[in-house]
Amino acid sequence: MRRLLDIRIIRWELKLLYVIGAIGVGFVLAGLLRAWGMQETVAMLTTSTFDVAALLLGARLFRGSGEAIEPSRPWWRMTARPTLSRRLGILFAVLAAGSVVVLILTAVGVYESLPQTPTSDLIAIYVTAALENGGFAYVYLNSAVRLQRAGVPPKAPKPPKPPKFRPTVKLG
Repeated sequence: MRRLLDIRIIRWELKLLYVIGAIGVGFVLAGLLRAWGMQETVAMLTTSTFDVAALLLGARLFRGSGEAIEPSRPWWRMTARPTLSRRLGILFAVLAAGSVVVLILTAVGVYESLPQTPTSDLIAIYVTAALENGGFAYVYLNSAVRLQRAGVPPKAPKPPKPPKFRPTVKLG
């Protein structure tokens, strides 16, 4: 019996294409929803749901070097190595913290990033961004801890290139 998603993305170029494509589709989706007259909050929640789905699907499809291709990953595993999980977790934690700071500044009236947008919509946007990035940070950092406990080694360094020697004698 075949699985629903029997695709595995191994090459980094295709992973990058997937990420850029998901971001592009998210922007197009947001633009279409706003053009159709959807409220800002509804459009933002829809694109946020798409972002979460794209990230989780990517984590299921991507495979790292040395990782088994055929079996599905455990539900908690987001990357092949603990180092990458930790780095992405820290990145998303910083983004979540930034969203919280902007949320607080917007709520007290010190900062207004989008002048034409009502404050209630701005607060909803930043709350959603903080929750989304905080959730991403949690799953990536959880993956890093579990991978480290499981004894998954960090990626082996590439072998050094042989030195290039210049000939000391010119022939001819």
